[in-house]
Amino acid sequence: MKTMSTPIKTIQQLTAIVAVTLLGNPALAQQQIIINQGSHLVVNGNAHLVVNNAAFKNNGHFEAGTGTVSIIGTADTAIAHVGGSNSATFYNLTVNKTASGAALKTTATVRNTLTVQGGGTLFTYDNLILKSDAGLTARVAPVNGQINGKTIVERYITARRAWRLLTAPVSDAGTIYNNWQNSGVYEAGVNTFITGPNANSTNGLDASPQNNVSMRRWNTSTQAFDNVTNTKVAISAGNNGSADNTGYYIFIRGDRNAANFNTTSCNATTLKSFGKLQTGDQTFNASGNAGAYTLIGNPYASPVDFSSITRHNVMNRFYVWDPNLNTLGGYVMLDDLANTGTYSKSVMGSSQTKELQSGQAFLVETLSAGPASITFKENDKAVYNNKFVFRPVITQPSQSLNIALNIVQADGSLILADGVLANFNPVFSNAVDRDDALKFININETLAFVRNGTALAAERRPSISIFDTLFLRLWKTTPQQYQFEINTANFAGTHMLLEDKFLGTYTELNPSGTTVVNFSITNQAASADQYRFRIVFTKNTVLPVTISNIKAFAQNGGNTVEWKVENEINIARYEVEKSNDGVQFAKAGVVNATAAGLTYNTYTWFDVTALPGTTFYRIKIYEQSGETKYTTIVKVVSGKTNVSTMNVYPNPVINNTVNIQLNNQPKGNYQLTLVNLKGQVMYSSSISNSSSNSTISLNIPVRLSSGIYQLEINTPDNRKEVQKLVVE
Repeated sequence: MKTMSTPIKTIQQLTAIVAVTLLGNPALAQQQIIINQGSHLVVNGNAHLVVNNAAFKNNGHFEAGTGTVSIIGTADTAIAHVGGSNSATFYNLTVNKTASGAALKTTATVRNTLTVQGGGTLFTYDNLILKSDAGLTARVAPVNGQINGKTIVERYITARRAWRLLTAPVSDAGTIYNNWQNSGVYEAGVNTFITGPNANSTNGLDASPQNNVSMRRWNTSTQAFDNVTNTKVAISAGNNGSADNTGYYIFIRGDRNAANFNTTSCNATTLKSFGKLQTGDQTFNASGNAGAYTLIGNPYASPVDFSSITRHNVMNRFYVWDPNLNTLGGYVMLDDLANTGTYSKSVMGSSQTKELQSGQAFLVETLSAGPASITFKENDKAVYNNKFVFRPVITQPSQSLNIALNIVQADGSLILADGVLANFNPVFSNAVDRDDALKFININETLAFVRNGTALAAERRPSISIFDTLFLRLWKTTPQQYQFEINTANFAGTHMLLEDKFLGTYTELNPSGTTVVNFSITNQAASADQYRFRIVFTKNTVLPVTISNIKAFAQNGGNTVEWKVENEINIARYEVEKSNDGVQFAKAGVVNATAAGLTYNTYTWFDVTALPGTTFYRIKIYEQSGETKYTTIVKVVSGKTNVSTMNVYPNPVINNTVNIQLNNQPKGNYQLTLVNLKGQVMYSSSISNSSSNSTISLNIPVRLSSGIYQLEINTPDNRKEVQKLVVE
């Protein structure tokens, strides 16, 4: 220990623990560490400076490094304080006093962690700043004492025009206008615009070229966001220090530079909230209606672990808004149905974790009718600062399927737009219940599973059975390129197909891995049908281990189907099944099993009746026991390209979808017109065909009554084909 009573006049390189102790009677003499004007005190690395019953005065320059300054002892604030003519920036600041307190008599900024322990009091004198920047956001560790006075709490927002769910984690604060609008004053990199119609000096709203609403508040009664039409009201709902902060849905353009009203302009900004830090237990009341949602803001200037928060009649589930999704952000649902501490999320590529960040707001769901609440405790605070929630950059139950929706840009790069999650386990129900998570609608593209008319972010069902179907709903799309990235786990032996009703195609999914499917939304209305896609679990759920390979190919004016068999045991025969659409199969031929006891064998079957165009095949395997199994589906395009034909199928029409198979036909635009027997035009469309041999899929958006119709096809070479269609 060392007693210092004289000012520091030279640069000090602090590389070890230094303790400053007041000797004698604190009431008679005050010991001080003083950094004189023109002098520096530099803390290298993780050093620890302990200020024991003394003052820390900065009249010069203090560099904190990644070290800690601790104020300890029993002296009162007349002695134990931070002062000086210049502000001081600390990396970690700790106040650990068993008696009296410590005071901040000059501006003190904390970059990493503020710790108040020992039961004493930190008097901020409104001089405390909790810093947030691109690299770090300060947090308040669990408080065992008191913090008296107000604090500026910062939240850094990256340069990205997007909506966000935010809160000012303070009590007894000023107005929205004085806080996040910087009292109407421009300061580079600080606060933001909040706009809306009828902007004026009375309501505090900023005028903008479009006067779009950029801030909303959750209405628990209506279960919707209300526009904020007056910002000269308190940013925090209360001033008692008990769950006073309010959550907001706010669009951030950047700072208050007028250039940011241009949609191509944006810069990073830091929102600042000035009020009393909330400490101790913080209890928020939630809606008392079953299935209702409540928007809650993290009350602490610290990350909080959602899994440790006390919930009363509230689901172990929360929704956040990830500003890094799509172009304006999107909702992400996280839940832990098994209460294991491991959370599943609806959008697998989101950076959101179970840790709620300082300044972050979120939605929770009430479990059943009756009083509901959520309580934050000091020990719920987490160390993990997840900067990716504000800056761009699972253990699943049993079987899981996660779909990411990506936007494919012109250069081939991807933008994660949305996602959904499905889990399968015998403990789940086929009904829509609390295990299923409802889908919150995004501003842009929105993807959901649909069951019983309900859109879901997460669908939980019993184990897969034959002919199960997952119905997808995709809306708010625009004409452009998209991609599904479908990730599956633990579906080995299950046959899954992604059906595209618009194209009339089926894509087989990897049962335990990733399948990427690219698709386009065009100017054709049917391509943007919200229910264009679904996932089908077909009857051939187990691929026999005896089939090592199956393929089909055009040969000698027909099609050859070939399959290889390994270790053939107890197989009676093989039936070749044939289809024009990959869904409706019919028996086409029989091949008896002859390879019993051989290590391997190859079977072939020739389809002499194959028509030009695409044909699908699969093999139905009959075991000696009578059990049947299926192989995967293969397809082949006939080689009879010298024949010019148009085939329309299925006929009768199924689900208002008609496929037109073109063989050796001209490339270009085809005009399609559907008329009834009265000559009334029921539907017309123009479709571009870029290949001589292709299939056009026509999804008729109008409901067709039973009867006979004519499909008129005008070709690019000015020929007219008329096909009769039957609707049953």
